[in-house]
Amino acid sequence: MDENTDTHADAPLQSVMDQIDTAMDGSDSVDLKTVVEGFGNRSFGPIMVLCGLCMMTPLGMLPGIPPAFGVIVIVFAVQLLFRRQTPWMPEVLRRVKIPSDKLSKVQAKVRPVLAKIDAIIRPRLEWATTGPMQVVISLVAIVLSLSFFVLGMVPFGVVAPAAIILLLGLGITARDGVLTLIGLSLSLGVFFGVGALISNALISAL
Repeated sequence: MDENTDTHADAPLQSVMDQIDTAMDGSDSVDLKTVVEGFGNRSFGPIMVLCGLCMMTPLGMLPGIPPAFGVIVIVFAVQLLFRRQTPWMPEVLRRVKIPSDKLSKVQAKVRPVLAKIDAIIRPRLEWATTGPMQVVISLVAIVLSLSFFVLGMVPFGVVAPAAIILLLGLGITARDGVLTLIGLSLSLGVFFGVGALISNALISAL
C-alpha cells in the first residue's frame, strides 16, 4: 500500500480537501473532472466523500451543482458495482466549475470539524465495506444520488441524502463498516421521505 493510499484511509475527509487544493493550484476555479482524476485509481470512496461533503455546504446551493454531483456519484457507483479497476469520468464534467473563493470560505469553517471526525474513524467490521456489501452500497448510492435531481430544487434539500453518501464513502475509504451500516440504515428514512414527497406532489397535481 502506498503513502497516498494510507493518507486516504487514515484521514479521508482532510485528504479530500487537500486534493481539491492541489487541483486548484492557485487558479480562480477548478472543474470537477480535474479534481476527480487527481484521486487516480483510489477514487471510488473519496469521490463519494467529496460529493457528500460538498452537498452539505453552501456549495450545494449553487445552480447546477446538485445534479452534477448526482451524476458523479451515479457514474462511480455503477463502476464500483461492476468492480471496474480504473475509474472513468464523462468529459461534460469539465463544464462544472468550483469557485476558489467560495471553496476557501467553506474550508476555513469545516476543516477543524473534519479533523475531529477523521480522528475517530478507523477500520472496523471490514466485511461491511467489501465484497457483496459493495453491491448494496453501490445500489443505495445510485438511488440516493437520483434524489439530488428532485431535492436539489429545495434549499439544502440534498443534505440528508448527501450525509448518507458521505458516510458510505467514508466507510469504503477508511474500511469502517460501522459507518457503512449506519449509512445504509439511515437511507431507508430518506427513501420513505422522498417517496412521500413525490406521492404528495402527484396527488396535488391530480
